[in-house]
Amino acid sequence: DQIGSGKWYEKIGIGYNGSFQNQVGFYDTAMNFRKILDTMQWGATHSIPISVSLPSLGPVTITPSVSFEDKWFGQSNFLQWNSRLNKLDTTITKGFFNAAHVTFGLGTASRIFGTYKVNGKNVVAIRHEIRPSISFNYTPDLASSYHYTAQIDSTGRTYRFSRFDGTGMGGAYSEGTFGGIGFGIDNLLEMKVRDKEDTSSASFKKIKLIEGFGFNSNYNFLADSFQLGNFNFYARTMLFNKINITSSFTLDPYATD
Repeated sequence: DQIGSGKWYEKIGIGYNGSFQNQVGFYDTAMNFRKILDTMQWGATHSIPISVSLPSLGPVTITPSVSFEDKWFGQSNFLQWNSRLNKLDTTITKGFFNAAHVTFGLGTASRIFGTYKVNGKNVVAIRHEIRPSISFNYTPDLASSYHYTAQIDSTGRTYRFSRFDGTGMGGAYSEGTFGGIGFGIDNLLEMKVRDKEDTSSASFKKIKLIEGFGFNSNYNFLADSFQLGNFNFYARTMLFNKINITSSFTLDPYATD
């Protein structure tokens, strides 16, 4: 049992998340063990998040974090334009391959409360909680080493591919360095009502009207264009403590007519 406030090093959180996937495909009319091995695709994902909860600065909490991810692949694919047949040829190399991804972050969050008193027969008050958050993130570009440019048609058009595209394991990470901020606002709306099941006049209960609604986005200072990210709006609530309802939509600030 803790006595007094905890030390900063006691608030370090570290975890591990891992997943492994394997799949094979074959025609039942031509099934044999060698062909099954030829079609086998496997992959694994490892994630190690590290966070530190620093002492609050008044109503603001500060959380530094480091996230390391590593994906393993059992094959790599290389696409090359075949000018004689006018098509893309795929060269498959079996083996062990990996792709790493690292993110450094510093997050800040706070909570703002507001109450509107109703003093009705059943409804006493409506409470609104606003939870703004801002994070500063940096992600180095570790994916450019396994991306390449290939011709995709007879007109000479090119496209950037990853050596892990088409492996069936979800692919690897996208190219590019991110250095910027993430921001968002989450809201909670609930109602304070008199408890009809309790005969005492001072008995109340809270009913959540909307458990969460708001938006989040980001701004990449290191991008050469389209620095502002998409705005993701969402809302979620629970009806009768039985049915969970969620809604979301995305707004692209650069999609114009």
